[in-house]
Amino acid sequence: MVNLQPGEYQGTVSDRISANGLLIGLTDYVRDQSVSFMHTHQNAHLSLGLVGQMVVRRKSHSGLNANIEQFSFVHAGEEHQTNLVSNVGKNINLELEQPFFVRYALTEANFSELTQTPGATLLMLKLVKELHFSDRALTDNIHDLILSVLQPQLNAIRKSPPKWVPLVKQLLSDNWDKELSLDQIALAADIHPVTVSKYFMRYFGCNLGEYRRRLKVERALQLMNSSQKSLTEIAYACAFFDQSHFIRAFREATGYPPKHFLLRMAR
Repeated sequence: MVNLQPGEYQGTVSDRISANGLLIGLTDYVRDQSVSFMHTHQNAHLSLGLVGQMVVRRKSHSGLNANIEQFSFVHAGEEHQTNLVSNVGKNINLELEQPFFVRYALTEANFSELTQTPGATLLMLKLVKELHFSDRALTDNIHDLILSVLQPQLNAIRKSPPKWVPLVKQLLSDNWDKELSLDQIALAADIHPVTVSKYFMRYFGCNLGEYRRRLKVERALQLMNSSQKSLTEIAYACAFFDQSHFIRAFREATGYPPKHFLLRMAR
């Protein structure tokens, strides 16, 4: 079994920075040049596919479970295999070293559910922009970004959220392309609208409008990654009013206009 060392991946790593217990870098893959083998990593890491699609095979009691994963979390020492199914691929990797866990009293369990958390994908996209810089202030900024995405989960761990929170989360996820009113959300969760309005920020880490935009931008990113649709087509497919509305929302969420983001990913 091959155990990859910190910062090592099967592709070609570039733009890597160390940020006080974190290793962040881009990895480029070419299907004909990438030799896939079962391996582990010394550190846990999050990996978001920016270009192309990757099949991840994970070892379990029943054998190898294979799924296309755009956003993956891999535990330290977890046996797995990755195979590029497109001609080329590019990932952004966030590697978590032990000093980071110790500094903030975190464990791998705190990160294992992030791939299903709206806003975590956008965090990874923001890290792409941070790779252009490496000063001390930006290192602190990266830590703040990560902790802000984790905060709702940490709140839930310290004190179990009320029963309406997972109901609202599922409702918004299932209806990401619809503009549900506060009254409709409250009715579905069997609570008063004021309760949703008052406590949404505490349990979701942002207001209702921003949460909806996160869901739509993340859907748009999936289409940008896996389809040949134009930005206008993506804007309408993801329930934005028009292309300019989509561009503004994408830039606010990631720091990049979508066209500039695509150009950078093509390098």
